[in-house]
Amino acid sequence: MINDISNAAVSADIITNNEGIITKLHSCYTRWFFVIMAGLFPIIAALGFIPSYLAMHQGSMHVHWVVHVHGALISCWLLVFLAQAILAAKGNFKFHRSLGLSSVVLGVLVWIFMWTVSIHLLIANHPPVESFLFDLILMQLYALITFGLFFSWGILIRKKDSSAHKRLLLLATVVLLQAAIDRIHWLPMFGFNYPNSVFIYLDVLLIPLFIYDLLTLKRIHKITLMGASLIIIIQLSISTLWGSPAWHRFWFTLSAPLMEKVVEIKLSPTETTALLGDYGNKDSHMTILKDSGKLYLQLPDQPKLELGATAATELFVKTDVWTLSFVKLADGTVNKIINKQLAYTWETVKLK
Repeated sequence: MINDISNAAVSADIITNNEGIITKLHSCYTRWFFVIMAGLFPIIAALGFIPSYLAMHQGSMHVHWVVHVHGALISCWLLVFLAQAILAAKGNFKFHRSLGLSSVVLGVLVWIFMWTVSIHLLIANHPPVESFLFDLILMQLYALITFGLFFSWGILIRKKDSSAHKRLLLLATVVLLQAAIDRIHWLPMFGFNYPNSVFIYLDVLLIPLFIYDLLTLKRIHKITLMGASLIIIIQLSISTLWGSPAWHRFWFTLSAPLMEKVVEIKLSPTETTALLGDYGNKDSHMTILKDSGKLYLQLPDQPKLELGATAATELFVKTDVWTLSFVKLADGTVNKIINKQLAYTWETVKLK
């Protein structure tokens, strides 16, 4: 009987200790949840954008200074959001509020430069009506609308409802990560087409917020429900409009007055013949060919793309933002092509 009492006491101690551990873990998670999420965001951004900055360093990618400013502002936002989360977790609300005033200005600048980059993307590339850039406008509008709404709403109610304030700013920061996730090309697609595959990964970042609400409130906060619903509704709208000819025509017509007009010229038979042939290496291959009096770019297992000319050695893809500059040797024969597609530049040598 003594042994039974001892065993019962030990069991009680174990249960008490386990409950204490669980309580401590619960308290730690609820207190530091926003810090954990804020610490995860810069990692996601780095995974998405470091390859692009490496490409810039290597000279294969060139972007306008507006894009660099935009990237710097987003980076500052992520770091300020992390600092604010740490200050709130430690109870330093005086400095949290002081830093919050600066973050208001930063948030406005982030939103303004999101617009600036979007407009510059169209003006600098003057895409044809078929270009996928008009689909990318959907993604940019999505970020502009959701970030602008969550940010401004969160700032307006910061003194009245701190629980809604921190959730709104978390949602605003999550939607900024869409561009980074879009660039993490090694993520599996699970059979979903773009952009749905990218949306799924972003939406996964909302799941911890639902768990946090259940642990702290025993229910889902209305801001979490409203914010997640808005994000998903806009995502579904983007999926519906993606690739829509009507959407392309609308934005092409709207932006056409701002774009530089491409002046196409007709090449002579001799000039055309000099450009024809196979280009590439063991990893990539492309063919410049002539069919029914028109020039085409043929990629493996792809429909051929019609080409136009702006000079004897300058061609462009009529349905894409892609220019091809042909480099000639001293004897007049073409040696290679310098390809430019948006911010990327690469060379393709002519095969013998």
